[in-house]
Amino acid sequence: MPKASPAPPPEASPPEPAPPAAKPATGEALRDFALAELANAVRQLAREGDARHSGVHQARKSLRRVRATLALARRGLGGPGRRLDEELGRLCRGLSPLRDGQALVEALGRLGPTAPPALQAQLPQAIGLAEARREGLLARALARDPEFARRRARIGQFAGRLARLPWGEVRDKHVARAVARSERRLARARKRVARQPGHDERWHVLRRRLRRLRQQDHLLLGLSPSLRPAGGVPLDEAAALGEAQDDVLLLRHCGSHSPFPPDLRRALRALARERLQRVRDATNGA
Repeated sequence: MPKASPAPPPEASPPEPAPPAAKPATGEALRDFALAELANAVRQLAREGDARHSGVHQARKSLRRVRATLALARRGLGGPGRRLDEELGRLCRGLSPLRDGQALVEALGRLGPTAPPALQAQLPQAIGLAEARREGLLARALARDPEFARRRARIGQFAGRLARLPWGEVRDKHVARAVARSERRLARARKRVARQPGHDERWHVLRRRLRRLRQQDHLLLGLSPSLRPAGGVPLDEAAALGEAQDDVLLLRHCGSHSPFPPDLRRALRALARERLQRVRDATNGA
């Protein structure tokens, strides 16, 4: 009787697919985003030459994004997170005069198409005066803090403190409550503007509240879309208030300490008031 042939060996089962990489917890994702923004602020303040003006602007934007991130995590981070936010705010405000110096030059450059012919002829003089003021502000700041080394070192210290915050305590519910808080603050700011449309500070607060919510919305779009503001962020309102900021800046620099001679100051002030009122009327009536 012929021998039975041996059974073939069992086929090897295919390897199990590797499990998908775990998504970072909400707190860890917020921490990593904030640390990247602090690192960017340091890089921006290290820029040289004419790029320093843009570097200051970008550094301030990064610092504001870090503050928006801390606001989202404020319930989980507690007192240490709030204290760090306050110190970041002071650093950011300390850079404001430098940013305003560059922003004034940019605002004047954007005036061209809307300015009456008589003012258009004076704009090169206005821009030249604003540029001289900007360079003077930067030179004095660098004399006190060469290469912005002290500020950059301070941001590095902030990064160390931020990394040690209890990000593991941050939960989605904390972020959702923070977003809801930002939405409520924006709604209150809109109501105050509606009650006092001629009050400059009310408009300033409205712009800040809208900017904070936009920053948080943009951040959450990449990290956790389900936590984004339920009502969205009106881009047309944000754009209008951003444009109006040019006119606020012009008016601020047409007072008693203006870099402009009296006749130029009066012309700039008249145009800025007209443009600003037009934007505010449209925004408040929307």
